[in-house]
Amino acid sequence: MRNILLALSAALFFCPQVLAQNVEEAAIPDESFYEQTQRQRFPVFGQFRETYFITGIPANTTNVDKHNADVRFQVSLALRLARFGNVDLLGNYTETGVWNVYDKSSPLVENAFSPGLCAYWYVNPKLDLLMGISHKSNGYINERSRSINTAYVEAIYSPVKELMVGGKAWYGYYEHVPGLPHFFKKRGFFQVWATAKALDNRLNFTALVNPSNSFKNCNLEFNLSYRLSEKGSFLPSLFIQYRSGYCETLVNFYKYESHIRAGFAMELKHGYNSSIR
Repeated sequence: MRNILLALSAALFFCPQVLAQNVEEAAIPDESFYEQTQRQRFPVFGQFRETYFITGIPANTTNVDKHNADVRFQVSLALRLARFGNVDLLGNYTETGVWNVYDKSSPLVENAFSPGLCAYWYVNPKLDLLMGISHKSNGYINERSRSINTAYVEAIYSPVKELMVGGKAWYGYYEHVPGLPHFFKKRGFFQVWATAKALDNRLNFTALVNPSNSFKNCNLEFNLSYRLSEKGSFLPSLFIQYRSGYCETLVNFYKYESHIRAGFAMELKHGYNSSIR
């Protein structure tokens, strides 16, 4: 009888633990998939595109002075409005500006505002898809006024943790300004990019190619960043950018420009660092 009681006591002690373990394993059949998916999910509030403040000079001329040296900045944030399974609905806002800060009276060349709405679908830990709409305007009036409305589809693929590749295609409406080329003849309708990561993701290099509508030229962008800290909610990075082509600003989209700039970028620790445009 004593042996029977001991056996029953042992069964009552160990069975709940075994059952709990089995329930936990059933809830999360693939722990690595679950952890990776949750880690890349967008937070309630985070960074949408790159956020940076950089200054530099034109790369297509030797006549560099206070009139053509400038500052470029971008701030991009997003708020998660709803979550439906593996799809997040994001409200996003991006502001981009070019500022002739070294010139007399430091005029602002342009400050463009771009609110938008997108559905972010986490297909699996290696593939994300975005579908959204956006509006972009420079806030000017009369002949300097520019505004664009676009609908886009975007894909981000990570075959390994050190590499991300992506592509974006869009269809847009632009109110044509008489006497100027059509915006999408210079901007085209798609772009591709790749980001290589090193030093535990602290060093990032991104190359972006955006062909024009006629494929006669390409808008190019190369970004190099190095994260300075892993502590805190905001992670600062050293940031270098080279851009060449058209559409640097909406107001001067039809002019070819080439710049190299350097400064600082900022990343929210729990945001999604996409490194895409």
